[in-house]
Amino acid sequence: MADPVGVDGVGPAVADDAAAGYGPPDPSGTEAPRVRRRTRLAHSVRFRLTVAVVLVVGVSLLGGGLLLTRWVESTLTHDLRSRNERVLASMADILDSGNVPTELFSTPSELSGQINDQMSSSFAGRARDLEQVISTTYFYLDGQAFSQMKVRGVDSDGRLVLFGRVGPALPDPTDAIESTRSVPTKWGDLTIHAVSPLAEIDRSVNALRAALWIGLPLLVLAAGAMTWVITGQALAPVGVMTRRVRELSSTNLDARVPVPPTEDEIALLAVTMNDMLDRLEKASVKQRQFVSDASHELRSPVASIRTQIETALRYPDDVDWPSVARTVLAEDDRLDHLVGNLLAMARLEEGRFGPRSDVDIDELVMAQRARMSDVSLDLSGVSAGRVWGNSDELTSVVRNLLDNAARHCRSRVVVTVGEEGPWVVLTVADDGDGVAPEDRQQVF
Repeated sequence: MADPVGVDGVGPAVADDAAAGYGPPDPSGTEAPRVRRRTRLAHSVRFRLTVAVVLVVGVSLLGGGLLLTRWVESTLTHDLRSRNERVLASMADILDSGNVPTELFSTPSELSGQINDQMSSSFAGRARDLEQVISTTYFYLDGQAFSQMKVRGVDSDGRLVLFGRVGPALPDPTDAIESTRSVPTKWGDLTIHAVSPLAEIDRSVNALRAALWIGLPLLVLAAGAMTWVITGQALAPVGVMTRRVRELSSTNLDARVPVPPTEDEIALLAVTMNDMLDRLEKASVKQRQFVSDASHELRSPVASIRTQIETALRYPDDVDWPSVARTVLAEDDRLDHLVGNLLAMARLEEGRFGPRSDVDIDELVMAQRARMSDVSLDLSGVSAGRVWGNSDELTSVVRNLLDNAARHCRSRVVVTVGEEGPWVVLTVADDGDGVAPEDRQQVF
């Protein structure tokens, strides 16, 4: 049977995760303090994501609402100012044509309550253009004979109807938009003032603000609620995986977490966790097998020593004590060898390696010749082979291979050492039955 191995391979491996302490918790309760199982609400991803969305949406909507209010107010103000300018242009054309009735040059007290229905036909075309603004726009002429006029309506023929009187008082300049134009007429230079109150704009803007004050919080709450629900649904598989992993122990490492059908990061996490559980299960199986094999190997020399001592003590006069001592020393050497292998494997699992140097593999093989006196050892195929490694660890490798071959051979063991390119190949073969094919994966 041939047992080719790499020069750095020392015994079976125990999984890194199990050796590093990533296995199930110690049921004795002596383990280190663990992370709290229940995460505080304020620290949960779901809560933090919801708060972040609420803040972002809230600030965005608040800024958008302020900009919208300013834009609506600015647009309405601009439209009102443009309307004043159009009205002034219409009135200036009328005054410039000299068609203002002479009755309007009476004193305000004489004109109070009089309706002027004898206005020039030149008003007819413009009156309809002014129909939409007459209720909120005031006109007054600052001239020789009168101080103020106010648009009151349009008659059935579409002509502008005025009341020539002093009241009512014009709005405060801060509550209105005033446009002014100077018009030269045959009566002298007259100044036309178009004053439009801002009350309608204020009502529109206030209505918009009220709608925003009601609508924006509702939108923010809706965004927060939607985020809370969506993140809850997205993170629900994480909760299932957490509960499943929490239920795992050394007795049911074959359990796996469910993989959601979403094909997203959560599904990838579930697949990764299942891969980790596969490795842990394999490591646990290897660890149990290793403990079982080590116990069996240790039991044999211990039982042999016990049998030899008990027999010698029972028949002290008939025992060859030097032979008993040699047998006990041989079994003790075997025990020391097994314990040394266990310690070497423990160091390898922890990633601790001894000092390294150039080691001649052929010399390590030759040094074992004296121990192999019970079998026929063929070393004719051993040639020079030097590697970089730890001498003690490589000695354990060579000893293990030769001991296994001596234990399972019929009478003969053949050892070869040689260089193949950058590699040094050590082969140990015996004339025993060998390892069954179905057991080779587990043994090697």
